[in-house]
Amino acid sequence: MLLTIQLLILFVMPAARAAGLPLPHIAIDGLLSVPVVLALVLASSRGAMATVILSVALTIAVSVWRHGRPDLVADTVNAAGQILPQLALLWVVSTAVFGRGRATYHRILGAIVMYLAIGMIFVSLDIMLVHLVPDAFTHLSTDPFELRQALIYFSFSTLTTSSFGDILPVHPIARSLANLEAISGQLFPTILLARVVRLHGSKRQESARPGEEDLAPVPATVSRVRRLESPRRSATRDGL
Repeated sequence: MLLTIQLLILFVMPAARAAGLPLPHIAIDGLLSVPVVLALVLASSRGAMATVILSVALTIAVSVWRHGRPDLVADTVNAAGQILPQLALLWVVSTAVFGRGRATYHRILGAIVMYLAIGMIFVSLDIMLVHLVPDAFTHLSTDPFELRQALIYFSFSTLTTSSFGDILPVHPIARSLANLEAISGQLFPTILLARVVRLHGSKRQESARPGEEDLAPVPATVSRVRRLESPRRSATRDGL
């Protein structure tokens, strides 16, 4: 469900907006809050639950205030309020993905959710930076929805190192965030995601071959003992 909502936010919602479908800001904020609510349901830590509840309350309150009287403080606090629940969501999902238990395909889906969540966290960080430093990036729109979609495009282009150079970070903090995101985007699939997929593949092979223990190679020590015992057995048979 988390992965489905992430795909809706990243791919379906921009296409629907480009096609001319009306998407109110309340509906957009509500869709962005669904993963946070799911993280609240899935969280087993009281600290994570308290963080999510506080962040949701802060985001809703600031969103209502922002639509009534938009200003820099409301926009900055709203962007900052979206980072904490996303970090809590990342923590909750990572606990489920790398916890004890069988390596099922649900863990692979959870690892993909983590990868997309990393990109969404950098989107919120970039939005907060733009509110503080409007010229931190080039070729950005002033419309809130268009700004978010442009930074989503920039974030995942940086995460996958497929940036086309149409949006450039010019502020030192923006460049540092872009470098950190690019490094995270390279290390996560090669280390963490590959480990989960490998564990899932090994578990499937073990379940497909239940008699694998009987076919295990004989240790070298046992082989030497058998070779030493074989002349004694042949001598005993000859004596008999």
